[in-house]
Amino acid sequence: MRPFLYFFLFLFLSCRSQIGVDNAMQQKPISFEDKNHYSFTITSGNYFIINTQQKMDEVFRIIHQKNSGNRFSPIPAVVENETYIILKPALKNSNDVSIDSVSFYKNVLYVKVKEFENPDLNKTSRISPDILLKLNEKLDIKEVIIQY
Repeated sequence: MRPFLYFFLFLFLSCRSQIGVDNAMQQKPISFEDKNHYSFTITSGNYFIINTQQKMDEVFRIIHQKNSGNRFSPIPAVVENETYIILKPALKNSNDVSIDSVSFYKNVLYVKVKEFENPDLNKTSRISPDILLKLNEKLDIKEVIIQY
């Protein structure tokens, strides 16, 4: 019985049960600009990384088709020290979200959001907004995790 106890005690002490805390301490904060929230679908996934001008032009072609009115927003230029991304966070109890912080660790982008009621959107809207976000660094993003 005692060898089993030592074995399990060894396993417990050698495991890294605080791995989430370690990652949070090593994440690099990224400066960003929240460019726009769109109340229609631009991308089918939870995120879309825009790293070329051709992708940016395609995204804005969709935006201009779905926008009503005669005035179109200007198409941003993709430069080498910036990354653009379109996020689609799931809504919980509100009609929109705001971006609190963005951090990066091991090719994973962590986006912390909080809910808020956007007066520009319909209060009963349950469509997740597509958010155009400009990151002020060039990043090689493999995955995006949206945290509430």
